[in-house]
Amino acid sequence: MPSSFPGYVKPQRVGLDAGVFYLAGVGMGATMGGASWDPGREVRNIPFDGKTSNIVGLDRVLDYSKNKLTTTMLDFSGAALMRYEPGSTSDGSASNTITPIDAQTIFVAGDYLQNLEWIGRTSDGGAMYLKMAWALVQKYTVKSADKDEVKAAIEITAMLSDTETDLNKCPYVWITSAT
Repeated sequence: MPSSFPGYVKPQRVGLDAGVFYLAGVGMGATMGGASWDPGREVRNIPFDGKTSNIVGLDRVLDYSKNKLTTTMLDFSGAALMRYEPGSTSDGSASNTITPIDAQTIFVAGDYLQNLEWIGRTSDGGAMYLKMAWALVQKYTVKSADKDEVKAAIEITAMLSDTETDLNKCPYVWITSAT
């Protein structure tokens, strides 16, 4: 242990700016205020009688189901509204009436977001990607204000495919790419 302050450590790689959202390789629209990612990971150090402290080597991930990616979108196109309202239908008319799914109706595969990416720039000219093969907009809130743009705050959850047999698998991956 040093006898004096050892000095600060410079970060190796820094994520920059708000990042962008892509769905199956196509931009999802402008965001405001960046994004927030909570992996929702629940970790537990295995308990047992007489234990008074956590112990290295006894931790395990119990759950990923509470993961949440949040952002505020400025897009209110028909396609965007259908993403915010999974399972909704569009009449395809010029006025484009979008009807939300009925309560108690089970979603089908086409109602989910497929190949969702949150892509951020890094300080070394590379990129970082949060990728979700399957995701669902769990909640959204639309807010308007005088002399301001209308915004949709959305919460997205990564999910496993209905064909996945490993039900303990993490539903998202991080990828970092070099310059």
